[in-house]
Amino acid sequence: MRIPHWAASALLAGAVVLLLWGLFVLSFKSEPSAVGRLGAALFVIGGGSIGTGLVGGVAAIGAMLRTRWARGLAWVAAVLMVLTIVGAWAGIIALVGLVSSRRVSG
Repeated sequence: MRIPHWAASALLAGAVVLLLWGLFVLSFKSEPSAVGRLGAALFVIGGGSIGTGLVGGVAAIGAMLRTRWARGLAWVAAVLMVLTIVGAWAGIIALVGLVSSRRVSG
């Protein structure tokens, strides 16, 4: 089954936003108050956003190239984007595309 082009574009856009967000959050690690639990939270949020962005970018490129593994990775990336809240818009759009492509063969 093919992934709609607009769903792959949403994944790619969400990946870019999450990568930028993760880098922004990690830039606060050098602040004096970023110690202990706050430092760990910054690392988890920033690292999770960057990781999700990378997964979304790979899934988007795979979907645009029509690879076999792209659909499964797109599902993972879309769910992770929804969970990040920052990329929820892209994840929801991608999920709609993935669900709608199951009903229409092409």
